[in-house]
Amino acid sequence: MGRTRSGQGTRDGFSRRALLQASGGGVAAAAIVGLGVRPASASDEPEQPATPENLTEVDPHAFTARPDQPSGRPDRPQVRILPIDRAKFLAGARFDLRVEATGVDPETTRIDIQVHGEDGPEPLLIGDPERTSSVEDSLEVTYTELAYANPGHFTIKAIVRARGSGRVEAEVHHEVVTADAGGQRAKNVIFFLGDGMGAAAITAARVLSKGITEGKYHGLLEMDQMEFRGIVGTSGVDALSPDSAHTMAAYMTGHKSSVNAMGVYEGNNPDPNDHPRVETMAEVLKRARGMSIGVVTTAEIQDATPAAVWAHTRQRREYIEIMDQALEPEQTPDVLMGGGLASLLPQSEEESRREDDRDLVKEFADLGFAYAQTREQLNAVMAGEIPERLLGLFHTGNLNVYLDRQHDKQDDVLGEWNDQPNLMEMTTAALRILERNENGFFLMVEGASIDKMEHPMDGPRVVYDTIEFDQAIGVAKQWAQDRDDTLIVVTADHNHSMSIVGTHDRRGSDEGRAANGVYGGATYPTYVDDDGDGFPDDPDPDVQLFFGWSSHPDHTDDFQHNSVFSQPALLDDDGRAVDNPDRDPDAELQIGNLPFNQTNCVHTVDDVSIVASGPGAARVNAYLDNTEVFFVLMDALGLDPRTDVAAE
Repeated sequence: MGRTRSGQGTRDGFSRRALLQASGGGVAAAAIVGLGVRPASASDEPEQPATPENLTEVDPHAFTARPDQPSGRPDRPQVRILPIDRAKFLAGARFDLRVEATGVDPETTRIDIQVHGEDGPEPLLIGDPERTSSVEDSLEVTYTELAYANPGHFTIKAIVRARGSGRVEAEVHHEVVTADAGGQRAKNVIFFLGDGMGAAAITAARVLSKGITEGKYHGLLEMDQMEFRGIVGTSGVDALSPDSAHTMAAYMTGHKSSVNAMGVYEGNNPDPNDHPRVETMAEVLKRARGMSIGVVTTAEIQDATPAAVWAHTRQRREYIEIMDQALEPEQTPDVLMGGGLASLLPQSEEESRREDDRDLVKEFADLGFAYAQTREQLNAVMAGEIPERLLGLFHTGNLNVYLDRQHDKQDDVLGEWNDQPNLMEMTTAALRILERNENGFFLMVEGASIDKMEHPMDGPRVVYDTIEFDQAIGVAKQWAQDRDDTLIVVTADHNHSMSIVGTHDRRGSDEGRAANGVYGGATYPTYVDDDGDGFPDDPDPDVQLFFGWSSHPDHTDDFQHNSVFSQPALLDDDGRAVDNPDRDPDAELQIGNLPFNQTNCVHTVDDVSIVASGPGAARVNAYLDNTEVFFVLMDALGLDPRTDVAAE
């Protein structure tokens, strides 16, 4: 997974006894005593948050981490095994195995690891493990880049013997499967991810884009017309409530993780970029079959959803590390389009986020990537000889939302980034490049600002981005319609607090809450699409959707479209969310129900829908855990990392 295996060879002071030696160099059991040579101690000093002055805008993910846990040595030793109990693996897919013992003396503690399958000891453990003491009074043993060779059920047991504390043990049970195409095998997979796209966003997009009268729609969305449909559960290892990092990582690895983590199991290391890894979609498809990888998003390309296609980190905010990993050969996507230029520019550039002199745009160019920074440049690149690889970065941050970027372009909002492509154009370009690989491709397309506008409770901007996302699905369906080798999947990473309650009617004298209609008072909205582009000409008609939000901070709301985007709440000097005086200042105050530091509405635990068409789509039915979606994709491709050999 892009790393040199740790602990190869003999280390001074290393005492290790391998038992049950098997063919192929693997062993089914090992005993590890102490640290050997003590590594340099790790610093665990948390970053100090800036003190707010007056009212401060806060990123909606600023307070997603778990509250601080009590510190100090536990009363007795504790042991944890990663990957966790009930983890599921594709035979031949790589992962790190880590055993953590806490409340122990790292110099003298002994850890025994045993692996058993249904037929006896399993020779899983290969090479010498890395031994660390990441936090006070801990000992960790980590084997990197292991793989189960055969399907079946396996048990890993760890026994910790600590001087003066006796013996403590733990065990986990793993399931290992092989892919089964079960018929026509897919050559390509196009995976659409509507970030935060719950039923309300889809319903609202259908209302605005297709129209509805007398209870019947005048048309259906592209995603409405897929062949198979199911629902997906989205909770992670550490919390019931999901975030985009671990949910997308579940799709891309087949493994659960923790809030804000991707491509790793959360260990105890303070370094967010040194946690036990599991192989990502990009890594396994490039390694096993030589497939091309494409990532298209309206967010920064380092954001949680796009990054989870290739990256490994405990913290989604590690944008520089994520971007640097994208240049590792085993992880590099062949097409990368979205925002996020700030993480590639050298520190000498004014808008750079980096603290070094690396110019990653140049580094990508040195690897043969064509480059585009505007829609015009993208069109020029695609008008010539189709490149083998493409980097398109159309903003230093996230792309602007569709309403501000294309429908009603506002120069004061767009600034110098006034020529951004839409999601349909980026999807078209990606397909033209990726289709050239005879081994097939995996393309992920994200409608990112569905979520980014749900957080600040901006319903119209949510809906226009959902329509844009749906039209990008139409591009892929049109591309694949005469083929029988492409699986198209559409889903969301998590749900959100938005709902469609009724309509807001300002044709009379009522204003604000009094103009909200429910039940028989919810007359049909008056959106009009005279130009036929699928987007209402005016997002602010006399009768428009009444958006409800099940979770929210204190904020004012006049229930009408805001032509200029603004946050609903800001943090005061005491770290409490208060209503933003610049958003609907004369409207009624809506009393919040969230913790006092939350300035935006939050994700919900509700299931999300998943739809699919093409080879392997029949497995998308009923209820799926989000990790199962990975295996749906592997089955469709018939991928076997043990025997598939990528073309050189």
